Amino acid sequence: MHPENPTDKICRFEIGHKYCDLFERLGVPHDDRWRSLLSCLRSTQKYSYYSQEQKKEVADLLIKTLELADFSEERYSSVLREYQAILASSYAKRLEEALQESADLADDFRRSVYKHKGAMEGLEEKSVAAVRSGADPEEIVLQLKSTFQEVISVMREDAERLDHICKTDGLTGLFNRRAFDESLNDGIEAWRTESKGLCLLLLDIDNLKEFNDRFGHRIGDQALQTFSQIMQEVAHRRHDDEDICCCRFGGDEFAILLFGDASRDVVEIAQSIRTRLETYDFVIRDNQGRIIRRNVQMTVSCGFSYAHDFPLENIGALMLDAADSALYEAKDLGRNRVVEYSKKDDGCEFTVICGGEVA
Repeated sequence: MHPENPTDKICRFEIGHKYCDLFERLGVPHDDRWRSLLSCLRSTQKYSYYSQEQKKEVADLLIKTLELADFSEERYSSVLREYQAILASSYAKRLEEALQESADLADDFRRSVYKHKGAMEGLEEKSVAAVRSGADPEEIVLQLKSTFQEVISVMREDAERLDHICKTDGLTGLFNRRAFDESLNDGIEAWRTESKGLCLLLLDIDNLKEFNDRFGHRIGDQALQTFSQIMQEVAHRRHDDEDICCCRFGGDEFAILLFGDASRDVVEIAQSIRTRLETYDFVIRDNQGRIIRRNVQMTVSCGFSYAHDFPLENIGALMLDAADSALYEAKDLGRNRVVEYSKKDDGCEFTVICGGEVA
């Protein structure tokens, strides 16, 4: 650039930076902070650890900021806060879910402790009674052994129940993210050692936030439970538990892991779930059970990827990113679609398998 007044025109953000000309055309002031912030907004699209939804929100924020062309100090602070909130949203969501899960575990553990206390007190009473009974020593040993077996049985049941709670979503009864991570690792190991098929299907209920805003979270929870039931019924129609793992990530996000031969049926399963939900008529009732709305429809967007498209190194994260990208593509195309991610040469492609607007 060769401006008449260099002190006014030179881009102080970084001379020769590839965004300088663009910033000049859009009227962005020669302010290091503004240009740094806008460049950060643009660069967010490059990072795989942000979700597609976060990237879209950041892109929308960037477009809105440039369209408003308000580069005041107050607006800078506002944009910065919005940007930080978007980046922190997924962490805050996971933290909230983890805290709730921890609270549920603590309640169950407390109940187990009281139960164990009663069992141990019973053990003491029976042991003392057996010794004082004056019975044959062998009979006393049998009584004590029986009492200890009762306690061991109670503790074993508690351990199994706690393991189940740790891996189960309280609202829907599906596996949670912890169980998903374990199942994915098992699937990757089977893929690595036995070349067993592995496919990841991500599902996201469309416009659930708007649904909750309109009908309330109590009704929204009922919708999540209904969808979970549909997903379970469809996924396990032809496959056992060892072939399919249905999970709730949190919020309106769900995942299905398909192992071995079940991975070949991902299209049929995704299409069946999409069709079932699309044609399901929700009935909205008040807290007294009275019907206040009929024929409420919901849809779901789906994206899936296969293990065979990726190298073994970091395959779990790559499959998640790929399925998430396919899901985002389904959302971006209008929702209510099933989209496949596949490798093509040095890049990738998205294929719309089925779906579209609700008739």
